[in-house]
Amino acid sequence: TKPNNTRKKEWDKFTERKLFAHRGLFNNESDHPENSLPSFKLAVENKYGIELDVQLTKDSQLVVHHDLSLKRSTGKDLNVNQLTYEELQNLSLFNSKETIPLFTDVLKIIDGKVPLIVEIKVDYDYLQTTIMTNEILKNYTGNYCVESFNPLAVKWYRQHRPDIIRGQLSTDYFKDQMKTNILIKIIMTNYLANFLTRPDFVADHF
Repeated sequence: TKPNNTRKKEWDKFTERKLFAHRGLFNNESDHPENSLPSFKLAVENKYGIELDVQLTKDSQLVVHHDLSLKRSTGKDLNVNQLTYEELQNLSLFNSKETIPLFTDVLKIIDGKVPLIVEIKVDYDYLQTTIMTNEILKNYTGNYCVESFNPLAVKWYRQHRPDIIRGQLSTDYFKDQMKTNILIKIIMTNYLANFLTRPDFVADHF
């Protein structure tokens, strides 16, 4: 099923800005590493749109971090959802003075100044992350859209927040050798769940 293409006016808010800073405007060998408050502040100051990822901690705090694992960014061989937010504050991002920020604190910096793309980062337990993302964004007045690799998160937005632009992400699940059955790999790689999610856009990571 092709993406929904009936909301051109809403989508134009994102396509009119050509450059988006993925994880902020960062340098992992500096004092503004990826997904840190300084990296988002720098992106805003340079008028870049921003793409970021949100996920839940062990104590159900919504934080901004790209990988499910903390290994690459902090050296800790655990996942974000295995630690509380307070415990995460003891880990530095790429050996800097920065730590993993709360989504609410990032939104205060962006403050509607540039468009925002929010990826809902979930494994298989999607519902709480999706609902909390929506709860936080309900009072945000800037332009934003949501996206996810998990079609259930995109479907939730179709059912509960049809006013919000939503995107379905995909990759080659066979090439990535993800631990799931072959039927799900076929469905996810080929966007076969689009008839349920009716995304406004799709994006491949092949």
